[in-house]
Amino acid sequence: MPGIVLQLISGLASPLIFFPGLVVGWFARRWWQVVLGAVAIAVLSQAEVLLIELPGAEPDWARAPMGVVAPLAWCAAGRLLRLWYQRTSGLRSGGSIKALPVVVGMVLGAVVVGALALGVGLLYLREGQLEFQTIQFGRAAGSDDYETVFFQYLLPGLLLGQLAGGLIGRVFGRPIASSRA
Repeated sequence: MPGIVLQLISGLASPLIFFPGLVVGWFARRWWQVVLGAVAIAVLSQAEVLLIELPGAEPDWARAPMGVVAPLAWCAAGRLLRLWYQRTSGLRSGGSIKALPVVVGMVLGAVVVGALALGVGLLYLREGQLEFQTIQFGRAAGSDDYETVFFQYLLPGLLLGQLAGGLIGRVFGRPIASSRA
């Protein structure tokens, strides 16, 4: 059971899953396209893992359905982000956005999500699951795993947290439209 949870958390934190997932979700016009895109991302991700583990790699068919959950979550997030953007772009008022909520949101989002991403990376390192990823970078397994945690978990977590916090701060900093006629 812990292996499945780590696979899910690693899939949610992997830049090779969340960047394509957000892009597919953003450009999908229908919900079935979101599901189809998530399955395609999961298949390509599994193919990448099999190529890294060559020769003699075999897919783990028991965990294959769990591999679709993370891409599906990111594709759905991209679709919802697009729908939110379309809805709010029609409601824009002439007022200016306050900068303080955006800056505070960016700082808090980066700190919170960065700390969570670092915790997940260190937990994943402790469980010994980073061995195949360090080989991917051309180093011997276990030589510099903390650098891998930094670049694969902490840095993307900081960037995503900053982006999400800034968007949330923008929502709170937007002036409320008055009902004057």
